[in-house]
Amino acid sequence: MSDFEPARHRLRRRLFGVLVGSGFRAAPGMMTVSTIMSLLAAASTVSYPIGYRILVDAALAHDAARVLLGVAVVAVLFSLGWLLQILAVAQGSPLTDTVSVYHAERIARLVNEVPGLEHYENPAVLREFEQLRDGRRGLSAAPRQLTAMLSNAIRIGTIAVLLATVYLPVLLVPLAAAAPAWASRRASKIAKQNETDVADDRRLLGDLFTIATSADTAKELRTYGIADDLATRHHQIGDTVRASSVRAALRGAAWEAAGWLFYAAFFITAIVVLVLRATHGQVSPGQIVMVVSLLRRVQTQLSTASDTAGSLAMSIRNARRLLWLEDYAREQRPTGTLPAPQTLTDGIRLDGTTFTYPGSDKTVLSEVTLTLPAGSTVALVGENGAGKTTLVKLLTGMYAPSGGRVLVDDTDLAAFDLAAWRGRVTATFQDFVRFQTPARQAVGLGDLPRMDDDEALRSAVRRAEATTVVEQLADGLDTQLGRHFAGGRELSGGQWQRVALARGQMREQPLLTVLDEPTAALDALTEAAVFDRHVRIAAERREQGSITLFVSHRFSTVRAADLIVVLDGGRIVETGSHDELMAAGGHYAQLYTLQAQAYLDDRK
Repeated sequence: MSDFEPARHRLRRRLFGVLVGSGFRAAPGMMTVSTIMSLLAAASTVSYPIGYRILVDAALAHDAARVLLGVAVVAVLFSLGWLLQILAVAQGSPLTDTVSVYHAERIARLVNEVPGLEHYENPAVLREFEQLRDGRRGLSAAPRQLTAMLSNAIRIGTIAVLLATVYLPVLLVPLAAAAPAWASRRASKIAKQNETDVADDRRLLGDLFTIATSADTAKELRTYGIADDLATRHHQIGDTVRASSVRAALRGAAWEAAGWLFYAAFFITAIVVLVLRATHGQVSPGQIVMVVSLLRRVQTQLSTASDTAGSLAMSIRNARRLLWLEDYAREQRPTGTLPAPQTLTDGIRLDGTTFTYPGSDKTVLSEVTLTLPAGSTVALVGENGAGKTTLVKLLTGMYAPSGGRVLVDDTDLAAFDLAAWRGRVTATFQDFVRFQTPARQAVGLGDLPRMDDDEALRSAVRRAEATTVVEQLADGLDTQLGRHFAGGRELSGGQWQRVALARGQMREQPLLTVLDEPTAALDALTEAAVFDRHVRIAAERREQGSITLFVSHRFSTVRAADLIVVLDGGRIVETGSHDELMAAGGHYAQLYTLQAQAYLDDRK
């Protein structure tokens, strides 16, 4: 493509590729057959009024042969047109489903091509994502919509030619159809703007509904008696959305009514003129019948075209969002190309690292300088909000530092191929995913190339001490997990945690293992046992320089770590072993003592 080609031409080509090309890429045969049948059906169904003209004039002339000809023309064109139309419609729904799957895969791939998590915390970006997700089904219907628009153009064009053979000025009636079409587009723009205006409120409505109906929130709703408050808030926000939608609908309806009244004036005038010409013998009765039939079909085609144009306008808007997502993913594509190291020699170092979340002016990490030695077990501790999880996100490449660097064996992390680096990282997070899949997949997703390796799966389960969980499942690793599927086995919170820990053990030779409070919901003794187990696993990986990073707000569970890092307010306030930090009598020692005393008090 020439660099000098106007930007609008490039945009049109890309839009055409999304709206039409997606159909041919997803289902070329189905798209071709559906298009051809629709166009042939359009020409046939609009041409059969020619038979009316032959039939009426022949009947008045007592010409039996031509009467039969007129009947034959009507029968053949009418039957053929509707047969082709039925076949085209039969192809339409499967085509839309196929294109919908194609777009779903494309959107999911693009969203996950964005290397970091910034876009999930930007309200403007989230709004575009949500509207694209909600409009995906309509976007998938775009190939059918464009075919329908082309079919309507053929029908209206054929009608115009036939009308011109009777009386040229009658062509003003189809031309007047521009008024309803323009009014429909105007109404569509009003509706689209309203959807954008209320998108945030609609998302909040959905969140409130999910909270009010989810099993995960049921206990707190009942305990605190907040269901009525949620319902009130939902009603108030719903009233705001409804009022905005009603205003937009009324404005759109006013425009459409004006357009149709304009068209109706031309239609009525045309009929009167034709009747007057017929009284002077300038138009035959058969021609009048044909024109009336054609003009009635114009009304039908205009109504259909208006609806299709509105739907197509929505699809074009979503196609623009998809193009925006393609551009956004391309702009965010990481530039690093170096392969991930096979082993770590020095370790990972944060060099004056600072981080501020997008759209915020609050510094979450401030000039953090820290070395995670190769082959070590490191505990990152601190109270909630200290910046522990943010630091983990920087180490795993979910965010780039706002200032400073993250170095892997003295090489900037940004210089590595991000996918390759993540391929040498394994992690289990506090907000782990409960994959409602067969158990073997829920574990095997931790290392896709070995998902079907039963020995690897069972080894990961053993390392995570999840053997008992698997043994309790009716079909072992083949048991469907989750209540969303018939016959699915729902697990307890602790069992889901064990599955998540097993998933995190699938990669046998990670350079960085992160456990970001995955057992925070468990008691301190159980969490300590999990930590001790991972200390033993880390010792087995010490030769390759593998680093195990355990994040916790419980100081008592991490005393066996080689290095304990204490975060407070986004800064490192202390580092050292447990014994060193206790001897120093600083922040760690104070909080450790307080937590230990609180635990003893709870045991009394």
